[in-house]
Amino acid sequence: MITLENIKKVFRTKEVETHALSGISLTVDKGEFVSIMGPSGCGKSTLLNIIGTLDTPTEGKVVINNSEVSAMTDKQLAIFRNLTLGFIFQSFHLIPALNVLDNVELPLLYRKGVSAKENRRRAEESLEKVGLSHRMKHFPTQLSGGQCQRVAIARALVGAPSILLADEPTGNLDSKMGDEIITLLTEINSAGTTIVMVTHDSRMAEHTNRTIHLIDGQIL
Repeated sequence: MITLENIKKVFRTKEVETHALSGISLTVDKGEFVSIMGPSGCGKSTLLNIIGTLDTPTEGKVVINNSEVSAMTDKQLAIFRNLTLGFIFQSFHLIPALNVLDNVELPLLYRKGVSAKENRRRAEESLEKVGLSHRMKHFPTQLSGGQCQRVAIARALVGAPSILLADEPTGNLDSKMGDEIITLLTEINSAGTTIVMVTHDSRMAEHTNRTIHLIDGQIL
C-alpha cells in the first residue's frame, strides 16, 4: 500500500542545513494500522507529510497504491490526494463559518461528475458513521473538542479514501475523549482502511498493529 525507499529530507537556509529525515525505508501493508512515535523534532510529522504528498522528499522514492507519487506533477498530486488519502490533524482544521455538514462535504466539492444531492448524502452518511448525525447543523464553536475531531474524521472519510493519515489526532483531547477517538479509528481500520498515525502517546500506540520509532530522522 505504501512504500518509501531511502527517503531523505533536508531543510536549508543560508546559514543552516537541517536533516529532518536521513534515509527512511518503510513499507505499510494494506489494512495495517501503524503508529509513528519519537521525541519532538525527530521527523514524525515530516514523514507523515511526505506520505501524504503534502511535502516532497529531497531524495528517495514514494510509491502509494502502485503509483510513484514522488514523480507526479502538482496537478496530478492534488487529484491523487483527493481520491486516495484522508487527513486528520491535531487542531481539527474545521472552518468556523461553515456548519458541520458543510465542513464534511467540503472535499467532495473538488470532485467532478458527482451531483450536489449525492455529495450531501455522502456527507450525512459519513457523519452518521462517527455518531454525529444529530449535530449536522451546528457550527464548530458549538461542539466539544472530541466532537470536532469526530467531524474531522467524518470529513476525512467522506471521499472513501484507502489510506487515512492522522497527525496527533488525540493530542488536544483529554484521556476520555482520546480513548473515544482511538476506538473510532480502530473500528475504521477494522472495516478495511489503512491508517498511519503520528502520536506521542504510547497508550494510543498500543491500539495499533505496529509502532515505528523515529530518532533523529531515522528508524530506530
